[in-house]
Amino acid sequence: ESAFLAGVASALETKTGQLGFIGGIPNEAVKKFGFGYVAGVAYANANLGTNAHVTDYIYSGSFSDVAMGQSLAGGLFDKGVDTILHAAGGVGVGAITEAKTRGDVKIVGVDVDQYHEGLLDNGGSVMLTSAMKNIDVAVKEHLTYYIENDFKGGQVFTLGIEDNGVGLPSENPNLSDNTIAKVEEVLNKVKDGEVQVPST
Repeated sequence: ESAFLAGVASALETKTGQLGFIGGIPNEAVKKFGFGYVAGVAYANANLGTNAHVTDYIYSGSFSDVAMGQSLAGGLFDKGVDTILHAAGGVGVGAITEAKTRGDVKIVGVDVDQYHEGLLDNGGSVMLTSAMKNIDVAVKEHLTYYIENDFKGGQVFTLGIEDNGVGLPSENPNLSDNTIAKVEEVLNKVKDGEVQVPST
């Protein structure tokens, strides 16, 4: 769901209409980031008047090869992609590094707010936004269960937008006010069940 919102934001902000996804090893969590991103772009095209496409969708097969990430991102940027969502650990660090050498392209971070990892000498950042897991929400919920002697060990919990378990950062300096407002509208539609985010 967080990647879906990032896809909406990317579609609204792209200048070239060409977007990319770089994943690490294609496990279920990484694939869901990719699926959500593509679905968010498609939603924006269908409902918000954008004309953007994920033209390159790559699994690097690694979470640690920084040099490969820089090379892959460079290839995508050379083809006209101007925004890449990475879900690839150290490979993503390489993609951020490549974006910083260019300065006129963007990366969508993952898991946490990566804005500061994309800082440039001029004070700006190459991070468009980040598809975040709000780990603090999950920790607080389960600590509360523990304190109240109701800890639910051995179970799987999935926290989504409805639970404030995922989302975009509270501050997004590289998103326009218009984009922020439209993403907020979409977020509320997901919360209300009006929009269903696919996981495959």
